[in-house]
Amino acid sequence: MNALLLTQDAPVLLSGIGAVVLLTAAPVFRTRRTILLTQLAAGACFAAHYSFLGVTVAAAVNMLGLLQTGAALFSSRNSTMTWLGYGLIVQMILVCLAFWQGPISALSMIAMVLIAFGRMQSDQVRLRILLLAGGSLWIMHDFLAEAWIALAADIGAFVLGSVALASLLVRIRIEWRPAMTAANQPAV
Repeated sequence: MNALLLTQDAPVLLSGIGAVVLLTAAPVFRTRRTILLTQLAAGACFAAHYSFLGVTVAAAVNMLGLLQTGAALFSSRNSTMTWLGYGLIVQMILVCLAFWQGPISALSMIAMVLIAFGRMQSDQVRLRILLLAGGSLWIMHDFLAEAWIALAADIGAFVLGSVALASLLVRIRIEWRPAMTAANQPAV
């Protein structure tokens, strides 16, 4: 009986695990393009995960996120893609408002908007700051919604994203200096 249940839940588990791994790994990459490509793959896994769970609205919103990530990937080369990327942000807001379920919907809507605006940034620091801000709201949303797989992914992405941002902002220089001996001590 357990084997039968596991095989029925395999698509849910595999898509969820894929989403966790990809979303957690995304902030580790150094370039905007690689971060966005990894987020694109994570979004596809989340869309499949929610679809397998029967959560149609979350699957649909993740599909909009896929389109928006694709537009963000090409926005630096094509002004039409820039407009499409921002237009999809408006569409995300409208979908959230249409399926409003109270304060938890506000968390997801603001989180999605921050992350979507982050994807449109060409500057890595702004991109990472907006992704972290949106990620922190997703953490609250997933905790309240008891979405444990998504919560694990968001916490992992937030922790690694914080480390990656710190590595961009803080430079540590390590120098080797010879030990002080009587021969090279300053005269007093």
